[in-house]
Amino acid sequence: MQQPDHLRAFNTAQQSTPRRFVSLGFVVLFHVFVIYAFASGLANHLVEKLPVDIITKVEPPKLPDIKPPPPPPPELAKPPPPFVPPPDIVIQTETANNNSITVQHTQPVVQPPPKPAGISAPALVSGGAKCQTSYYPPIAIRLNQEGTTTVAVHVGADGSVTGADITSSSGHDSLDQAAIKCVSNAWHFKPAMENGQPIAQTKSYAIKWQLQ
Repeated sequence: MQQPDHLRAFNTAQQSTPRRFVSLGFVVLFHVFVIYAFASGLANHLVEKLPVDIITKVEPPKLPDIKPPPPPPPELAKPPPPFVPPPDIVIQTETANNNSITVQHTQPVVQPPPKPAGISAPALVSGGAKCQTSYYPPIAIRLNQEGTTTVAVHVGADGSVTGADITSSSGHDSLDQAAIKCVSNAWHFKPAMENGQPIAQTKSYAIKWQLQ
């Protein structure tokens, strides 16, 4: 059986009355504490202390340790150059020379031109004595003609005489012609050599015509 509405509301009001008293008492105590705090200066102490606590807890970020650069090396003074004493210079005075100077004029010595390296001259092997014994012209003997004929002999690579020219006459045509004939027919040569190979070359010879 349900209670009437006015009874239900009365019972609810009775139950909520103690709670209201408790809440009201808590509010009254809170106001009393606040009033006491302001009266005793506790509130001011808390207000002043709060920023200090906050500031001490805020720490600036730590910067990395930066080492200063090392100092530059000291400049070393360059050592002075070694001292070298100057050499002792002795100046000698020239004494007057009273000796007379004799100048001699000498004739320059003319050297024959050197032969090319590796070349040898032709060498007469036989027939040199036949001109006096076998080729002396009979007319020159009768006329008692004598003299010296210089002949340029052309020697081939095989050692044979390929030609002859009169470079200096004996003064007698018969003797000069006999020299050409003797050289061309009776003389035999060893040819000139160049680097081991025989070559043609010309050489001068003097043929002396003299009666016994």
